Amino acid sequence: MEKNILEYVGNSLYNLKDLKQMKRYLVFRTRCRLHSGMVNDLLDFFAANEHREQWLMGNPSFVEQATRSFFYKGSTWDERMQLVKDHVMIMEQYFKPELMDQLYGERKSVQLWEDSYQDKPLSMFLTFHAGQRKEGCLSLMMTYEREALYQIMFWFAKNPADGKNVIYIGALQGPQNGNELIKGLTKAFFGYRTKNLIFYGLRSVAKALGITNIYAVANEGYYAMSHVRMDRKLKTDFGAFWQECEGKQCSDRRFYIMPVAEYRKSMEELKPSKRAQHRRRFAKMDEMEAAVATSLAQFQK
Repeated sequence: MEKNILEYVGNSLYNLKDLKQMKRYLVFRTRCRLHSGMVNDLLDFFAANEHREQWLMGNPSFVEQATRSFFYKGSTWDERMQLVKDHVMIMEQYFKPELMDQLYGERKSVQLWEDSYQDKPLSMFLTFHAGQRKEGCLSLMMTYEREALYQIMFWFAKNPADGKNVIYIGALQGPQNGNELIKGLTKAFFGYRTKNLIFYGLRSVAKALGITNIYAVANEGYYAMSHVRMDRKLKTDFGAFWQECEGKQCSDRRFYIMPVAEYRKSMEELKPSKRAQHRRRFAKMDEMEAAVATSLAQFQK
């Protein structure tokens, strides 16, 4: 067991001056001890080269994620260990190390798209911080005036059926307040809702990488459902939104599968009074897709 590394991870994640945090740290160390073989294997994976070491030092959550019931309901130790490693290896497959250096080693965001609303910046970033670790290994965040608006937590994975790369979404989170802002943004984007806009951003990421399927946790699959009362209801109905995005629930009812390409009605299918609005909306979406592709291209191998 790499004792010094685990001490670093624990001290980075938990405030040991706080009693509750100290207890969590002790539980973390106990879990690592009880599953020492798997934890050592994960540490060896990150010790394989200098870049991975830097990413682990900058994002010690990688180790904690494997030791706790994160990502989706019923995730096992083996699944989480492989999930973390697959996510990193797939990113290495697509991107130069500089992208992960920024996201994990230096804890910086990478901007993919920017527009404006009322002469103030509306932006979309790739980012990751400890507060997002329960639901993914990476986040797509939309901000308005640098304040978080929507975020999608996700990870890259291998489809067990055919071995192809896919994206899994662990959660979609929106603003606690700001209904008037959301209404204004929806109008500004010609009737296209803001949460659809950020999901289109993730679809654009997938398309730029040649990924053809996105999976997302259903209400039944949300990670916290492992720990809550059976009568508890989620604040967000994930399933309803995934269905709106052409998603179909999988045989494993914890997940939905969705196509990367969003269905667009042809002009002939629309009422004449709606055609101009949809042309403008599609133009905005095409601009986003192009911006995301251009932003990612500078980091792609």
